[in-house]
Amino acid sequence: MPSIPFIKGDKVDDNTDFRDALPVNYYAVLRDIYGEKGYMLNYYGLSDFATGQGISRGSICVERTGLEGQYRVSGTSLIKIEDNQSVTVLGAISGTGQASLTYSLNNLAIVADGKLYYYNPTDGFRQITDPNVGSPIDIVWADFRFVLTDSEYLFQSSELNEEEYEPLDFSGSDFQPDKILGVGLNDDNELIAFNALTTEYFVNIGQDNFTYTRIQLKAVKAGIAGTHCKAELKDRWYSLTRRSNTQYQFSIIQSGSSESITSREIEKVLAKYTGTELSKTVIEVFTKDSVTWMVAHLPNETLAYNETIAKNYGINAAWSILKTDVYGDATYRGKDMTYDPRFSKWCIGDKRDNKIGFLDDSACTHYGDIVEGLLFTPTIPMETLSINTLKLKTIPGISPNNDATVFVSRTDDMRIHSKEHIEQYGVNHDYNKNFTMRNLGYVRSETAFKIRTASRSRMAFCRLDVEAN
Repeated sequence: MPSIPFIKGDKVDDNTDFRDALPVNYYAVLRDIYGEKGYMLNYYGLSDFATGQGISRGSICVERTGLEGQYRVSGTSLIKIEDNQSVTVLGAISGTGQASLTYSLNNLAIVADGKLYYYNPTDGFRQITDPNVGSPIDIVWADFRFVLTDSEYLFQSSELNEEEYEPLDFSGSDFQPDKILGVGLNDDNELIAFNALTTEYFVNIGQDNFTYTRIQLKAVKAGIAGTHCKAELKDRWYSLTRRSNTQYQFSIIQSGSSESITSREIEKVLAKYTGTELSKTVIEVFTKDSVTWMVAHLPNETLAYNETIAKNYGINAAWSILKTDVYGDATYRGKDMTYDPRFSKWCIGDKRDNKIGFLDDSACTHYGDIVEGLLFTPTIPMETLSINTLKLKTIPGISPNNDATVFVSRTDDMRIHSKEHIEQYGVNHDYNKNFTMRNLGYVRSETAFKIRTASRSRMAFCRLDVEAN
């Protein structure tokens, strides 16, 4: 009896090229079960948490005394989520694009639409109109100063007054002349300049004017596609990068090095977009249930990278597609995840409207609406055999509406699938139901299967067992 795992599936695309078929709204979990090393589980659902002022443009959770709270740029407003989950509007933020947020000992700082804003409970919300600020695109707090970039220079606030910017307190990033697209800070308190083709590190030596100087040996010959194409976790920067004379790829940048995490299938996805389109990508990184995630919001689709699986199965098994809606390819609506310790939840904004939700372990719906899930098995050689029985190893959970439905179809040419076999799961008091298909017919050379699911409860799939003669 051949066993077909779900961790990695193959198909043939329209150009007769063997390609990985990425799972949709499913991800791999490491655990020995049914003789396999892992299984596929529905991605987290989205459930209601609060109501914002518009689409999500950025978020941060501040735990510093006096500034505590979850803040979001929602539509054209800066909002704060209070302890009772109500929302307070703090001020108006111009523009429609992604915003950068950070905080100091005294102020929450927001860069959006080429403008700089501060907020604290004492002084309230205000725009910083110092002419030396210019048109910033990114900001970070480092060594008791705000450090900003306007894509040409790095510049910093006064150490004595965060609202003052001196005209001589600036520097370029000259390892390889290219635009400065973003700034960051590592665990060694080194300033990072993310450029178009390079990444440079700076250390504070307390010199006059701009206090930082370049660390030549730590420079990396890889830059980022756009300001928000980076996110940090444990001193590793997950980035959409590009080197000189190469195409875009996802990489992990660390001091002095970069490591590609781009599979061949992901290269194909990135190749669909222009550089201008990719510059709008927003990357975020988080850890939940002992799984480290990078989520990349491309213009028309959302990709998820499971680092925990990558370390054990390789990068080809680590990627998934996230989407919303039960039919079609509507892009994943959630964005700007922030962990709020007050509620022990990962809170998330929305790309469509003013919803603020949270990642829900107990469901796979998006605000009550069912979303489609897709799994593909690898192709298996079964030359001149007839399939007598196919058994699906699954854990369906308990669906509150008895609506957990599995659709199984078969393909022999990796292009056209058969009529779907349909089965419902998750009915109360029917917890041990087996999914079995019989007499599936003759296989000329090879075959593969597609699993499509629609459910309000999360489902887990381990493998297919096939009996043939």
